[in-house]
Amino acid sequence: MSVNIFNVLAVSLPALFSTCASAEDLNVLYSNAYLLKKPMEEIVKGFEDAHPGTTIHLSDVKGYADMTQLMLRAAITGGVPDVAFQGTSFLQVFVDRGLAVPLDDFINSDSDWKNFGYSNSITKIGQVNGKTYGIPFAISIPTVYFNGDLVKAAGGDPQNLPKTWDGILELAKKIQAPSGGIYFDYAPTGNWTFISLIQAAGGGMMTPDMKKIAFNRKEGMDALKLLKAIGEAGMKDMSRDQAKQAFAAGSIGIFVTSSSDITSYTEQAAGRFPLIVSQFPVPSEKGTLPAGGNAIMIHTKNASKQKLAWEFIKYATNPESQTAMVKAASYIPVNERAVQDAELLGNYYRDNPNLRIPVSQLAQLSGFFSFPGENSTKITKAIKDQLQAVITLKRSPEEAMLQMASEVEALLPNE
Repeated sequence: MSVNIFNVLAVSLPALFSTCASAEDLNVLYSNAYLLKKPMEEIVKGFEDAHPGTTIHLSDVKGYADMTQLMLRAAITGGVPDVAFQGTSFLQVFVDRGLAVPLDDFINSDSDWKNFGYSNSITKIGQVNGKTYGIPFAISIPTVYFNGDLVKAAGGDPQNLPKTWDGILELAKKIQAPSGGIYFDYAPTGNWTFISLIQAAGGGMMTPDMKKIAFNRKEGMDALKLLKAIGEAGMKDMSRDQAKQAFAAGSIGIFVTSSSDITSYTEQAAGRFPLIVSQFPVPSEKGTLPAGGNAIMIHTKNASKQKLAWEFIKYATNPESQTAMVKAASYIPVNERAVQDAELLGNYYRDNPNLRIPVSQLAQLSGFFSFPGENSTKITKAIKDQLQAVITLKRSPEEAMLQMASEVEALLPNE
């Protein structure tokens, strides 16, 4: 049974994640149940059927940030789950605090590992400081959504949509819509879309040695200038949830946000307007996109439970489980065998071309950058505030960059 742990947090964490559970039990925590509840429950049932005597205690929390706060509190009060589907932007946090079990020994001792179907780009997503701490389960990347009717009304061609930011902006300015021609989701967890703009252009947030900031270079300034141009194109500032509702209602022409909601938007747009999905522009040949979504981490220190948890990870990422996950949500699968098998996802993607768009960018995926040290959350908040100031035309890119760089440098570790 799935329990919304967020609603019962005030009662007792240990009550949900009992430290007295048998070696055949696993406490598993995940988030975004609005998308993943059905496949998670299917995976749990399948795993229990394949492992008689094993019980999976499945709990959910609202989002990755909530889960992180919950985990850090549980590390003090007790009741840390054995396994958790952690947001990729938070892997570094758990590694830094000693709450994550490295998985390299499990991988190296598993003779069939190379036959499981994981691509190199996928497995790298779960690495921190050169070691593997998470196996991705459900991945997302920024994606560009178009309202086909509004595009056509603006003189655009829904069958030949712009692939560059210049082209997207030019079209956005022509779109007449109640909630604006374009909305750029600038405030997701961990400054995800800002990092995406910088990495897609071939830049980075910090130098490779993680000693100095690098987002204040050309790629970062270009990203801020793009946000300013989006603001000048008439973007209306609203919350992410409000933007989702407005786009689904047909009142935003172009929506730049996560690929994880393709299925949801497709269902909501049905009968209202044709939904068209396009790739997030990657202008540099060496450009990459930070993988959002989640990776499965082992947190238990119990050796027997760790072995069972490893088996659960492999089951949750096998071709059949990944197929169930994809058909319930719009995440990118981590198992290439599922993608290539016509009976699993091959024919499914053929019949649902919008869902195939983010999958086509698998080779461009990279891990989700996280700032080092105890102030990572404060840093991402400082950056978000400057992004909002630029996109709402309250501050110039140059002013915002100076402020952003100053605040971030002050919050980074001194060593």
